[in-house]
Amino acid sequence: MRKFVRNLVRVVAVAALVILLLAWDSSGWWPLPSAFGKHDAHNDISRGHYKELGYGLPFLGSDEYARLLQERYGIEFHYVDFCTVSKSRRDYSDAYNQVSMAAAESKFGRNVFKETYDEAVKNWKFAHPAKAAN
Repeated sequence: MRKFVRNLVRVVAVAALVILLLAWDSSGWWPLPSAFGKHDAHNDISRGHYKELGYGLPFLGSDEYARLLQERYGIEFHYVDFCTVSKSRRDYSDAYNQVSMAAAESKFGRNVFKETYDEAVKNWKFAHPAKAAN
């Protein structure tokens, strides 16, 4: 009987922990994706690997943006998710970008992301004048 009660207490404790974690996650205060994003960015930077993570609908000129970042600065651009993006995926990507983009700007001495974005959009509008007018 003691063994049964001990096991029952363990099962109830684990179930309570799972319910607590699920409630914490649904409240939007789940810190793990952000912590993992920062950790992964620091690891990549320490190996000299710079990357920006994107999510949501691709913007006009996103392919050109990725190409220019890679050719000029060796920075990769990856979409982690498109239209429907989970909060944990956004949190991970935002935390990753916060660390990675700051390190890249420090390395290159300017806002390479804004400059590259502006040029990519300008190139896209020049290549697609009919679509850009709409």
